[in-house]
Amino acid sequence: MFRHIAVIMIAIALVITGCKKTTITPKLFVTIQNEILDSDMQQTTKESIVKKYGISLQEYEEYEKQVESNPELKALVGKERLNIMKK
Repeated sequence: MFRHIAVIMIAIALVITGCKKTTITPKLFVTIQNEILDSDMQQTTKESIVKKYGISLQEYEEYEKQVESNPELKALVGKERLNIMKK
């Protein structure tokens, strides 16, 4: 009985940690954007790139729109882009 409960608790913990959603940060956005720009720009390639970072293409594109419309966020992304270029 105890063994069954332990197995169920471990399974629940694995499901919860596996479902953790990735938050897009300016640094992550720039990293993904650079990979997309270096790719063949096909839809399936874009999807595989963003999936590698734990987000969907739709989430990436929504964040991209936020960057374009929000001057503060655009400045943060610009700083991250400069930081990445310095490395």
